[in-house]
Amino acid sequence: MNPIKRLFGIAPTPEETGRGYIPSPLGRLFGVPKKSDFEPFDFTGRAHDGDNRILVLCTEERYFEMTNGNLFSTGQNAQETAVPLMHLTAAGFDFDVVTPTGAPAVIEEWSAPSKDEAVLEFLANHRAAFDRPLSLRDLVSDGALDDDSPYVALFLPGGHGAMVGLPEDPNVGALIRWIEASDRYLVAVCHGPAAMLAATIDHDTPHPYAGYEMAAFPDKFDQRSPSIGYLPGDLPWLQCKKLEAQGIRIVNDKVDGTTHIDRKLYSGDSPKACDQLGRLVAEALLTDAATNPLHSTASGDGARGGAR
Repeated sequence: MNPIKRLFGIAPTPEETGRGYIPSPLGRLFGVPKKSDFEPFDFTGRAHDGDNRILVLCTEERYFEMTNGNLFSTGQNAQETAVPLMHLTAAGFDFDVVTPTGAPAVIEEWSAPSKDEAVLEFLANHRAAFDRPLSLRDLVSDGALDDDSPYVALFLPGGHGAMVGLPEDPNVGALIRWIEASDRYLVAVCHGPAAMLAATIDHDTPHPYAGYEMAAFPDKFDQRSPSIGYLPGDLPWLQCKKLEAQGIRIVNDKVDGTTHIDRKLYSGDSPKACDQLGRLVAEALLTDAATNPLHSTASGDGARGGAR
């Protein structure tokens, strides 16, 4: 790496163990808050006490190759994974982690907010869920994604790792289509929406979320990231550009904590959005649980027979 960039803290940092790069000191200063915006919320007396659960789709890939050949050491962003789930579990909704094959979910250890004891404790307490996830391949092949599934929402956490493997996985596509067809909630933050691109694999029909609006991490900031060493090179593709090509409109062009609700698609732009996003989803799920029996939202032929 350029010694001048290294001197000014804008050279991507080689992993201590591994073959990739984590963000530069300057990149981590701007992009990795030491403390999240999480504020505990009291759901006492309202918390869900049923079987409704959240399915959390994570990548099992650590490295994302840039156009220059450098490998970005990524995965799911620690804060963007933990904070929404902290609100959802406080509201009584347990969760299962799933990866494409059941291999361990990859979390960006470098993205953990180092001075946020609540987030760090949550991640430590739930480590087993990420280390021993379910297999999406098995869920789809076994027909487990049907009317009887306990999953009332799918959560797509952020981190550039969501752009690796998930968008090309036909089982991810089946999962996204099932969520929409069965009228369940889809929750996505930052780069998590990249996984939604899989929904058109082997399907000639329009994307199931075509015509929806959502918040996501704007492409222009990904394009600027290499200049401060957050990324070790240019991304080979841009998520918002591809989402918009499939008919999904991105509502934000800043990173200011934007959250957006369009029907049952709940989204946020960055770590700054995660506290509000988690609370919004928890409130919506609690309202549904109080007024509707489990799975009463599933309807129509597309909601029967499981994901395909």
